[in-house]
Order: sequence, then C-alpha cells, then structure tokens
Amino acid sequence: MTLTPTRPPATAAAAPAGPRRRGHRSRTTAVWILVGPYTLFLAVFGLAPAGYALWTSFVHDGSFAGGRNWTAVLDDYRLGEAAQNVTLYLLLWLPVLLLTVLSLAFTLHARPGRASGAFQLVYYLPGAVTGSAAALLWLFMVSPDNSPFGPLLKLMDVKSATDALSGSSLIAVLAVMGVAVHAGGWIVVLYGALTALPKDVLEAAQVDGASAWRTMRHIKLPMVRTYVAFVLISSFAAGSQVFVEPTVLGTGAPGQISPTWSVNQLAYVYATQDGDFGKAAALSLAMLAVGLLAAWIVITRTRMYATDTTKAG
Repeated sequence: MTLTPTRPPATAAAAPAGPRRRGHRSRTTAVWILVGPYTLFLAVFGLAPAGYALWTSFVHDGSFAGGRNWTAVLDDYRLGEAAQNVTLYLLLWLPVLLLTVLSLAFTLHARPGRASGAFQLVYYLPGAVTGSAAALLWLFMVSPDNSPFGPLLKLMDVKSATDALSGSSLIAVLAVMGVAVHAGGWIVVLYGALTALPKDVLEAAQVDGASAWRTMRHIKLPMVRTYVAFVLISSFAAGSQVFVEPTVLGTGAPGQISPTWSVNQLAYVYATQDGDFGKAAALSLAMLAVGLLAAWIVITRTRMYATDTTKAG
C-alpha cells in the first residue's frame, strides 16, 4: 500500500499572511503620518519657491533672457568682496563654535549633577536673544561709553563703536555674536545626545581604565558624530546666509559696513533697491547650491546616514 503525503490546506499556509499585511499597512500609515506633513511643508515652502526662483533667474523684464542674469551676477565686483567677507567669517566662526559646543557639552556630561541643569540654562540664555535684538545688544556691547566692558575697550584703544566695527574687527565681533547666539542651543542638543549613550559601554571603558579624554575621543565622539555633523551643516547654512547682524550693526557705524557686506545682503539689494528679481534669484540659487554642496561633503565624509551594516562592510 502506497501512502501519498498529504498537502497542508492552502488556508493554513496563507493564514499568517493577513496579519503580516495588516502590520505592514499599519507601519506604512504611521510612517506617512510622521513624514507626510514635513513632505508637504518641504514641497510648498521649499521645492516650489526654488523652482519659481530657477525660472525667475532666466527672466529679465518679463522675457526669457537665458544666462544673462547669471553672467551679470558673476561679473559684479561686489560679489567677490561679499564672498570673501563671508568666507573669512565662516573660517573664524565655525571652528570656534564647534570647539565651544563640544567642549562644554562633553564637560557637562563628564560631570553630571544638579549644577548641570543650571549650567545648561546659563549657556542657553544668550541664545534667547537673536536676530536684530542680538545685533542691537552687541552694538551697545562694543560702545565704550555704554558697554560694561568699557574700560577694557578703552585699553584696546577702541574709542567708539565705529572703531570696533571697522575692518577685520567686524568679523571678530560677528564671530563672537554668532557663538553667543547659537552655541547654547547646540550644547543642549548635544548634551541630550550624550545622555542617551548606552551606559554599559561607558562603564566598560571606565573599568578598562580609559581616561576621560580617551573615552571622549574614542567612544563618545564617534557615537554622537551624526549630531556633530548636523550641527556643522546647520551652522554652515546659517553662517553663509548672515544678513541681520551686519545690517543692524551698520546703523551704529555709518560708512564702515557696506550694505553689500555679505552675499545675502547683495541679493537683498538686487531685489529691493535695483528691482532686479532675476539677479536676486540667480544669486539666491547659487547660495543654495553652495549650501547643498557643503552638506553633501559633510554627509559623505562623516557617513552620517550609514547603518551598522554598512559601517561593518
């Protein structure tokens, strides 16, 4: 007698597929609930304006002008001066900002306690005053007659705000302002990332006799590199578009700060004073391209979005 193996019912094999499909659909729905609003916001307030600016950059006096606006922007002598000012500002401000944020965040994490919360508040307070208010505040700070650092400014032969905001001194003042305004918020963000690190890894390093410096350099810093990369990208974008600070400070030092000191100010002059929106759009897109290129370099160099599998490979 030959026994024929029985085949399991089709319904039995297909039974788990239903719950799996429902679980997949629920996860997809949850993802779109989280990502959908941002995607809509990006499309309406990011991609659509960028597309309109791209079209405007090729239009002059209501008609298609090809690359005329781009050529005119590149031939403007003010662009080179503005780009040089912004470059020098970034070269001074970004390293000081990153060093300040990293050192203070790691110090807070290395010495936890009741005082850490108070120090976070102290670090964050200067960042509560931003934009034009911060520029006005610092305008008084560099005026010897009104500043609490008046005696020090007079020792440095600074007789008025005009002296402090002239030449290369302006870049130093803007860098100090930038660190005071932006560092506090990034310290809080980075400190939050450090507190989320697995404690067993840090305890193992301590048991192995690793010093605080080696633990910071070889364990903590690599584990929060994604946050450091985010700080660098966001800070570069903010610094390359500096506008409010030199504009407001220019009111306190008439004739010392050019209205086209930064690239963003030059684009503003194109749009408001010259009424040339084509050139303003072209310059704005050029700034966007520089920011995207810088972000791409940071992301690829730091492997910001690499998973554990790709890291191991």
